[in-house]
Amino acid sequence: MLSLRFKKSALAAAIIAPIALFASAAGAADAAAAPAPLKAGTYTVTTPGNNGMVEVTVELTENAIKSVKIGKNVETEYIAKEPMESVAAEIVRTQNLAVDMVSGATQSTGAILTAVGLAIEKAGGRSSDYTHLYVPIDPATLPLADAPATQVLVIGAGATGLAAAAAAADNGAKVIVLEKMPEIGGSTALSKGWVLAAGTKEQAAAGIKDDAKQFAAAWLDEQKRSVKGGLKFYPEKARVEAMAAESAETVAWLEEKTGLKFNKPVVTDLTGTARAHGTADASGRTEIEALGDFCEKKGVAIRTNTTAYELIQGKDGRITGVRAHDGKNRYEFKADAVVLATGGFAQNLERIAAEIPRWAIYTEYSMAAKGSTGDGIVMAEKAGAAPAKDSWMIGLSLKPVYKALEQVIRTDDGFKRELIVNERGERFVREDLPFLADAASEQRTSWFVFDSSDKARTKIVGDYLTFDVAVHGKDIRELARRMGVNADRLEAQVKKFNEDCKKGVDSAFGKDPKYLRAVEKAPFYAVQVRPASGGTMGGVQTNDKFQVLDRKGGVIQGLYAGGEMANRPYYDRYFLAGSSLTIAYTSGRLIGEEAAKAVLKK
Repeated sequence: MLSLRFKKSALAAAIIAPIALFASAAGAADAAAAPAPLKAGTYTVTTPGNNGMVEVTVELTENAIKSVKIGKNVETEYIAKEPMESVAAEIVRTQNLAVDMVSGATQSTGAILTAVGLAIEKAGGRSSDYTHLYVPIDPATLPLADAPATQVLVIGAGATGLAAAAAAADNGAKVIVLEKMPEIGGSTALSKGWVLAAGTKEQAAAGIKDDAKQFAAAWLDEQKRSVKGGLKFYPEKARVEAMAAESAETVAWLEEKTGLKFNKPVVTDLTGTARAHGTADASGRTEIEALGDFCEKKGVAIRTNTTAYELIQGKDGRITGVRAHDGKNRYEFKADAVVLATGGFAQNLERIAAEIPRWAIYTEYSMAAKGSTGDGIVMAEKAGAAPAKDSWMIGLSLKPVYKALEQVIRTDDGFKRELIVNERGERFVREDLPFLADAASEQRTSWFVFDSSDKARTKIVGDYLTFDVAVHGKDIRELARRMGVNADRLEAQVKKFNEDCKKGVDSAFGKDPKYLRAVEKAPFYAVQVRPASGGTMGGVQTNDKFQVLDRKGGVIQGLYAGGEMANRPYYDRYFLAGSSLTIAYTSGRLIGEEAAKAVLKK
């Protein structure tokens, strides 16, 4: 089996630790010199945390951090313990103090970093020697090494890239895949692996009557739930219909080529039709492993830790390869066809701030892979590609600041039975919709409001009560004051909601009556949440063969793009659960087939 390494770090990318506080000016100046030897031994340092002092014991050898142990402290255990231990382990593993602190426990985890830095200084060393801040590599400074030529070169080893590589290789082409991360999989490996499809044998076996036309119609109809402001020509009807028409073939292809087995389809939206196909373990990772194994059997060379940074373009505008580097050498991979499958830009704060500014403050909550920084889009645009118009986020979920509070806001029915209000104390969305993130992104603040009827959830939230992310009150008015919302308005809103619950009719948004649950039993609670994304709708413009188009509408020969690199035509501003992998696998499969035909002149 193809070896995959998936990172399981508890660290959340938040704020780079201020390590410079440790280093003296002299130490900073000598950072490029050989590391100063340490006096081996065990050093105990006490440094301020969030609630008080934190004792940290650091064991050092002459040239390494051997262990970091957390001692006496008064930090809140259920909030800080795991993040502090994770940061300590990461310091030892990487021998680096430039470790991300954990959002929600920044002061507690920052205390660990400070303590280790001070211990190194006590041992006669320089903390700067163990502070390796990320410095972008200039590939031009790296030596040029030999790179093999290929017929089809795929950039990105997620669902789209692996599907393209598999299809191209299966059709006789020689294929190389470049992946900048240490592992393959991208955002797909983090997902549940749902693939929307219609007219499949799985549906037939389950007695589900469905076809591509019904699927496309439902897809287009669901887009009517989009938040306002999108361009009127999205989604593109013909592209959605074409995607729906290929969906059953994509599921059959995955099963035939990789041996994957999809279970009975389930319903993931409000259309009422079961179209979401998933594996027994509901894991995108399983699908990635299967595709990776198939690629390996077909002779596809997958090079991880290799970052593509520039397309090679001939005088006639044709793409003839890619420039890449692995941090040690740079390479020029020549190819007859290049496939951009690098995903979206959900982890690129600068680009989000420029294109979708309302989402900029929520990048920390993205569920997309860390490698989703829009590299392929940048490369394509530099080569003359036309960017997609009106980029948007794939709004997936709502997240509290503390992970443990997810148990409080998400019940067996997801968010469907909840009462959600904004900073004005007003409901703003129908809570039983599959996705609420887009609506929440339009609010300044969003709160889940509930009562004391569920003892399990009130016990959990009781441990996290603060005056910013989780509050309680003996009555709704006290709750409102602690939330920072208008008490009269929230009281009136809850009263109206409770009346609707008794009548069994949601007069404001039309929520399904079976999900109406009154908020009546004191004391009352509220948990603040933020919208979380799963990717982006954007990329570059392509034709129906996924060939990349230039700014005049012409084809850039030799260049293809699929998945999130070319998904804008399929949506307005509303995501459809499972559609992302339908687009990824289908576009990848079709690109692979088309590219192989082109390079082999079939």
